[in-house]
Parts: sequence; structure tokens; C-alpha cells
Amino acid sequence: MFKRTAIFLLLLLFSYCNRNSTQISSQPPKFRLGDEVLTSGGMEMLKDKNVAVLTNQTGILSDGTHIIDALVSNGIRVVKIFSPEHGIRGDDASTNQSIDEKTGIPIVSLYGNKFKPSKQDLDDIDVIIYDIQDVGARFYTYTSTLYYAIQSAIENNKSIVVCDRPVMINPDYVDGFMLDDNFSSFVGKIPAPICYGMTCGELANYLNSTVFSTSQNVRIIKMENYPRSSTYDNLNIKWVKPSPNIYYRSSAVCYPATCFLEGTNVSEGRGTDKPFEYCGAPWCDGDALAIELNAMKLNGVDFESVTFTPSEKVSAYPPKFINKQCSGVFIRINDENKFEPVKSGVAILITLNKIFREFKFNKDNYIDKLAGTDKLRKMILNGDDYNTIVNSWKEEVESFKTDREKYLLYQ
Repeated sequence: MFKRTAIFLLLLLFSYCNRNSTQISSQPPKFRLGDEVLTSGGMEMLKDKNVAVLTNQTGILSDGTHIIDALVSNGIRVVKIFSPEHGIRGDDASTNQSIDEKTGIPIVSLYGNKFKPSKQDLDDIDVIIYDIQDVGARFYTYTSTLYYAIQSAIENNKSIVVCDRPVMINPDYVDGFMLDDNFSSFVGKIPAPICYGMTCGELANYLNSTVFSTSQNVRIIKMENYPRSSTYDNLNIKWVKPSPNIYYRSSAVCYPATCFLEGTNVSEGRGTDKPFEYCGAPWCDGDALAIELNAMKLNGVDFESVTFTPSEKVSAYPPKFINKQCSGVFIRINDENKFEPVKSGVAILITLNKIFREFKFNKDNYIDKLAGTDKLRKMILNGDDYNTIVNSWKEEVESFKTDREKYLLYQ
């Protein structure tokens, strides 16, 4: 009797363990950011090296630990911090700091007086680690910072390690004019369309091959278990504003549309609770603008009439029309997979020019730097229609998309 009971209990225990093991194995593999892969298993490459970290407030692991803290706690010799636009803490104030208050590590700003690490900056450095979340738009200046960091590392025979991060907008969306070298600037440095549909690691891979002749100085730390079909919101990453006016991910999704307005006399919503999701001006009629835009039946988006008053300066850029009531539209995305922000931005510019005599491009033609060409401005002022303008870049975008496939790291 005792033996039969013991055997029964052992069989029951085996069955439970087997069932529990099956349940555990059926769990999806854990997603890990590039910096988590580096700090959990790739530290050997940094042993006995002098390391510089090019990062800001977005350079965090999934649990919120900053990459600098993770490296230092693992005994890595971090001797310098390079900071991009908006500084190491993303508040603009830290762009003028020479020492990081938390760690005591020297800071070198790569915005303002210089955009690229100098030879002197790298004399005492063996490895640069890049860990910054961008938003997938060419005119978001972190793409230019990445370009210059790779270039400087190669020129000075230093290694650069790019910790990969997810695409914040639709990773399959590629759109907009290719950069014309005649309009290259810090808001347009990478040879790509406005939206290029790549992670920062994929972009580094692309730049290394197409611009820098596949240098051995560049290494990408891939994310683990990152399905390309996954949305940023589903990855359980702690949200940190990538720059002062990208309050929410919805702001980032709209950014490639309304950043064009920085080259005009229309507010892009800075100084409100919905930067880059609101746009308008005191002389604008939001009802009329919404009617015209909705009649175009653009994919994945509705435009709602709204009034707003820019009232708060949250970055180095003072908002337009501060403390003045503006009328305009709220960009409400109803299907992110279908939304085409660059085309929507062009539609907004065309419509503003069509129905408001007050609308103007800035005299310095800053719009050309944002568009990467003067074609957009000239076509709008010429009265060209929406289809003519958006079809004008179709061939070069299709060519880029074919080339881009070779540098994608995730399915």
C-alpha cells in the first residue's frame, strides 16, 4: 500500500513538473534592448578600455537604469560623456554643463559650437558607446549626431558600439524626398528619405556601408527578440521624452508631418500640451482648415478643429505666438499602420498656402533644409497639387527601399 501511494505521488509530481515546464517554455522570449544585451553579456569587449558614452536621458535599460550607471556598476571605465542636442538630461540646461553632477564624469556637448567629436576629444578614448532613442525622422538631429560620431570614430581609428533601440513610429514606413547634398545641414545629414524606416542600429549599418565603406570600427549590438511587427508601446519600455517637446509617443508619430511648420509662420504646437499634434496660428480658421484637409481623405488620420494658446517655453526654442490664441487643427490618428505623416505634412502646407493669404515660408527658406530639397517649397508656391508633389519622390523612395532591405536586422 505504501509503495503504491509513493509511486502515485511521484507520478503526480512528475506530471505537475512536466505541465509547469510546458507552460514556462510557451512564454514568449523576453525582449531586450541593445544596451541590455551589452551590459548582460558583452562587457568583455570593454574590459580595460577607456569608454566614452554618447547618450542622453533616453539611454536607459527597460527597468529605467541609465546606461552610464549600468556600465559604471559593472566596473567599466567611463571617462567621458558626449551629449547631443538638448543635453545629457534632455532639458537644454545640461548642454552647458562640463561635468555630470550625478557621476562626476566630464561632458562634451555635440550641439551648438560643434557637432562632431574632435581628435582631441578622442585622444584618451578607446570605445564610443552610442545609446539614444530617436523618432525615425531624418530631421530629428540625433540621426546627424550618429552620422558624425561614426565618421569621427573612423577618422580617429576608434571603435564605436551602437546599442540598438526600437523604431518609435511604423518601422515599415518610408517616405519623403531624399536628401539633396546641396541642402545638407544638421537637420538633414543622412542620405535617406525623411522617414527611412530603420532602427538606429540599422541606420548605423546602412551608413557604415553606404557612406563609410563598411569600416570595421563600427559594431551594432542588436536587440533580442524584437519582432519588426511589434509596436513601441508593446515592448514595456519605460517612457522617457526623447526631446523636450515630444511629450507622448503620439507626438513622435505626428512629428514627421508637423516639423515642416518650423519653416513657416504657423505654430507646430510648441508651448501647448500637444506639441506637433496641434498646428495653427492666430490668423488661421481651424474649421476651414479641417474641412479642406478631411476632404482629401488622407490615410489613417482625421483633422479636428481646435483652439490653443502656446504659453510655456520648454526648450531652447521659444514657441510661436506665445500667449496668443491660435486656431488650427488637432491631428487625430485613427490607424497608425496606414498613417503617412510626411504626406500629411505636405497636405497641411498645400492647404495653408491655398486658403490663407497670411501663410508664409520663413525668409531663410529653412523649409528647404527640413525637406532636404527646394522642390517642396517651389512646387507649393507654384500651386502644384498634392498628387503631383507626393508622386515626385516616389521613384527615389522605391529605389531607397530596395537598397534598405540589405541593412535591416530584424524580421
